[in-house]
Amino acid sequence: MPSRAGAADDADTEPGPDALTRARPIGGRHEGPPTSSPLPLTGPGPLAPELAASLLPRLPRGVVREARFHFDARPRDFVRIWWRHALIVLLTGGLALPWARAANRRWLLQHTRVGGHALNLDVSVQGLWLRDFLGVSLLAGVVGALAGEAQWAALLAVALACAAVPIWLHLRLTDDLARITWAGRRLAFDGSLPALYRGVGLAFGCAALLAAAGLWLWRHPHPASAVAWGVCLALVLAGLPAWWWRWLAYRQQRLRLGPLALTWRGAPSVFWQLGLRTLAWGGVAAAGVGGALCLAWAVAVMALGWQPAPGVSRWLLVLWWGGSAVAVWPFLVALLQNLAWNHTGCRHLRFRSKLHAGVYVRMRLTHLALVVSSCGVYWPWAVFHAWRARTEAMSVRARVDPEVLAAHWPVAQSGQ
Repeated sequence: MPSRAGAADDADTEPGPDALTRARPIGGRHEGPPTSSPLPLTGPGPLAPELAASLLPRLPRGVVREARFHFDARPRDFVRIWWRHALIVLLTGGLALPWARAANRRWLLQHTRVGGHALNLDVSVQGLWLRDFLGVSLLAGVVGALAGEAQWAALLAVALACAAVPIWLHLRLTDDLARITWAGRRLAFDGSLPALYRGVGLAFGCAALLAAAGLWLWRHPHPASAVAWGVCLALVLAGLPAWWWRWLAYRQQRLRLGPLALTWRGAPSVFWQLGLRTLAWGGVAAAGVGGALCLAWAVAVMALGWQPAPGVSRWLLVLWWGGSAVAVWPFLVALLQNLAWNHTGCRHLRFRSKLHAGVYVRMRLTHLALVVSSCGVYWPWAVFHAWRARTEAMSVRARVDPEVLAAHWPVAQSGQ
């Protein structure tokens, strides 16, 4: 996908206001030789980070350094640790799953280096337990209400779940972003729960209405139900680009790297383009999976004399939808990563992501085939190689030296 951020590379070396920070100015510019003397980042008012950013020395005009994300781990090391954590999860009956997931992610981050410094994850197990408990409770409540006979209970459960999902998202953002450290310096996430509700609350309200309509159609079948289901699905697909735009705008706009407040400039139009590309790729994937299933059906019936039992067509339909989704999901993940980070930056640095969607899709489909053929044994290798592909596609173009940024960024205190 073409990146709008790439068109602004020359603006890094030109005087004048920075279009990328127009919504949230972080201060002026400072030309001169880099210095390693740290600045005070605390003050009586909220302008201390902006003041620190305005005084942060930048490289001479025309000098831009690109620091690529480098992953220096070996697959067998991660596989050994992954299976060790999996054994602990089995021995604890699944209770250690949040800890194991955080430990695996911490190991991957510790072997990811940017600008000569490694990343890390400083997260509390209590916070992970709270987040996962809330997510499991929401899912169990909705499933239990849908399995019951009372329609009002099912509608109430869906409405409460849609109202509580932003809380779960807020906890996840706090754990996934604000707990990551670089060179011992913690990233900051300035989001709040009221701001998240203002950003995505309307989308979840519409989702609750559509879920209620779908539930009513499910409980009250009608000859025109197929048309109504199609209308609901079309509304969901039409609203996804707007929802993703508001979600990424909320997330990216509130990230801060020490004194540098990141900004987001992705326009809604790029999300509609992403949606159209995803739909086109989904059509190709559905046609390919459907053709493969029809060919397998014909070979089984004509060559092997297989007699299909009643209800097999439903399983084929499930395989068709599942296979199409498996082919579409990595394509969407690659496009979203490029879209999210190619439009994120500030006056001092900008992110780049060049994850090739076609290569990533082929790699993930190969991983799926290996996982299925090995009965799940290949899973940790798939996680390792997917992390490497997504990580090493990232880079940072900066007009500030990494050591200077580290000197002006206070070291994180563990447990904060």
